[in-house]
Order: sequence, then structure tokens, then C-alpha cells
Amino acid sequence: MMRLISVFLLGLCVMAACAQSASGIAPESQARATAVSAYDPETAFQPSNREMEEVDEVLKRAADDDKLALIVMGANWCHDSRGFVKTLNNKRLGQVISDRYEVLLVDVGYLQRGRDVIERFGMPVIYGTPTVLVVDPEAELLINRNDMHRWRDAARIDVDEAITYFTSMATPSALDEAAAAHAEVEPALMALYAEIDAFERAQAARIYGGFARLAPMLAMDHKDRPDHFNDEWDQVRDLRYAITGDLADLRAEARRRSEAGETDISLTYPDYPAFSWE
Repeated sequence: MMRLISVFLLGLCVMAACAQSASGIAPESQARATAVSAYDPETAFQPSNREMEEVDEVLKRAADDDKLALIVMGANWCHDSRGFVKTLNNKRLGQVISDRYEVLLVDVGYLQRGRDVIERFGMPVIYGTPTVLVVDPEAELLINRNDMHRWRDAARIDVDEAITYFTSMATPSALDEAAAAHAEVEPALMALYAEIDAFERAQAARIYGGFARLAPMLAMDHKDRPDHFNDEWDQVRDLRYAITGDLADLRAEARRRSEAGETDISLTYPDYPAFSWE
């Protein structure tokens, strides 16, 4: 009897191996492919002491599998981060992600972590949680720089919109457009871009100052937060939301006027109000 059971179990193993072989997916690849639907929205973001190594690893997996890297910077306390994870767990979207992306979730803690990750891909600060990076692993090129900020409102974005977005990001045209945006431009336009980048870095420093002030209050239970927390949170939020559109407009204006043949171009920069604690 025991021999018959052993033969039966062996047959099941062989059948499973054949099924994997027929599908063309190795067991370890299957584990990675199904991992997207296994996230718990309440605990998906976990602190790590090796964030940059994990970024290296997800880029390598993506390159090896001819996929893009999807790096999600969020936090468990954040409503929209949890909303994004819930959307990722949708079976239809999960299939798109499994087919075309390798995923890494990066915990930003109480807005004080992850700076080295975001700066690695050419951004001076996270403008919201979650910040969702679509990255070409070969060039470490941020493909969705122009509209990555939409995911800070992830809880309001439905599954169909997410499917359309991540399907479109994984197309050659999206990669070509991102590469063109990073291609060399004529010196005058390059100087304008550098000027805009310097303005962005200055505002990013202010935002990080705001994050540092908010972090201890974010870590408190809601009922224990001081009365001024909501007002100070809103001040930082208003800047985070305003600047992303303003930066896009400034870069578009610089490009348009340069291509029109203008010289000695002077850009008008927004004057954001000081924070109440500055």
C-alpha cells in the first residue's frame, strides 16, 4: 500500500512539473508572478535597512525578465497607499502587473524614509504617498515622471483606469517618449531646465523640512495629535499639490519658447507662501 501511495504522489509531482514546463514558467518565476495578489493592504509596507539593495534586486529581476520595475513608495498609515495596494490585488490588474512588471514596495515610514530611493531616479522629493515609479531597468529611466503624481490620490482611481495606465506605460512609445525627454537639448534650453531644477530642489528642501516637523505627529494616535497638526499638514499638502503642476507648466513653457526661437528667456516662478513655522 505504501508503495502505491508513493508512486501516486510521484506521479502528481511529475504532472505538476510538466504543467510548469508547458507553461514556460519556472517555479521561482511563478512565485514572483503571483506575489502581486498576496499583499495585505494594512501591512504591505515594511521598513527595511537595505532599501537600495532591494532596488538593485528589483531592477535586476526586471531586466532579466524583460519587464519594467514598479517601485511603490508608501506607508501603511496612508489611506491612498492602502488603496493602491487594494487595487494591485485586483485579479485583472494583477495579471497586467505580473506580465509586465517586477514590483517593490518601499516603506517611507512617517515621510522620513526613502529619500535615497527617489533621488536615485532624478526626483528631489516624494510629492505624495504613494509615489509610484515606473522604471526602465536597463537605463534606470523614470518613464512616468510627467504623471506619476496622480497616484497620491490612488484611493480615488478605479481598476479600469489603473489597468489602462499600467498597460500604456509598458509600451515602446512610452519608453521612447521618456527617452526623448531625457535626450540632449540645445544649451539655452538646458540652462532653463537647470534653473527649474534648482527651483524644485529649493522647494523640495522646504517640503522635507515640513515632513520632519510632521513625522512625530503622524506617528501619534489620531486622538493624541496636537490641534495644529491638521493645519500644518494642509500647508505642506498645498505646496506638494501645487508644485507638481507648476513644474510641468514651467518646463513646457521653456521648451515651447525655446523651440519658437526666443532668446534671453525669463521664466516667472510661483511665489508660494511661507509655512507658519518658517
